[in-house]
Amino acid sequence: MANSSALQTVNWGKSVLFLLICGLAAGCGSKSERPETITKLRAIGVEQVPVNAKIGDTVQLTFYLLGKPDTTLTPEVLLDTKAPYSTPIAVTPVDATPVETSLGPLSLYSYRATIAVVGSSVITASLARTGSARLRYQVKFNGSGDDENVVGDTIVYPENAPTLAWTAPIIAITKPATTASAGSLDLEGTIDSQGNETNHVSWFVSSGKVKNSSAKSTLWQDAESGTQTVVMTVRGKKSGAFAIKTQTVTLN
Repeated sequence: MANSSALQTVNWGKSVLFLLICGLAAGCGSKSERPETITKLRAIGVEQVPVNAKIGDTVQLTFYLLGKPDTTLTPEVLLDTKAPYSTPIAVTPVDATPVETSLGPLSLYSYRATIAVVGSSVITASLARTGSARLRYQVKFNGSGDDENVVGDTIVYPENAPTLAWTAPIIAITKPATTASAGSLDLEGTIDSQGNETNHVSWFVSSGKVKNSSAKSTLWQDAESGTQTVVMTVRGKKSGAFAIKTQTVTLN
């Protein structure tokens, strides 16, 4: 039986699946818990620059997590050797520890690292066979029992591939305003996607629930009065190109 401190593994690979240790089985954890309502540490995405890489590139990674303020996080670089179609690679840390940004009742934690895309016989063979290759990275964030294990892929393409020009989407939160009434509110965002791919939307809130957390326009229900946090993320379904916007809202 899992509890609130159970380790969660988040895979930011091609399909980006949340793989909970306790899964979604009936009776596991609190039935009132909702994935979009942040009550404990949660990894929400990894930004990669460039979005897609070629041999010789250094990819800048920024890991983003939401959680309670003043959470002490210790990053641990690991190697994920279980993915059959990816080459494991260790990230090189840029930050010693995650940087905390206050968002009212929640904090956004960001952690920067890099990976060097070095040519190898495995990558060269994959590029020749399928036109792409994958480098698999893994970082575990230890937070006194409230831990997140983040795994993801950087996709490598040949020189001059059109996918090398893809960039992360540009997004904005247009609703709600920074001051609103508690209860039910409209959530709405805009997406300017420059990559030739479809995008996946995710909303996160500090209280209440979101009617459809993967819709660009939806409803924030049961939002409590006081200072609250809204976060919108967008991710390219093929490349994983990631964008994030945050907003602190005063609800009367």
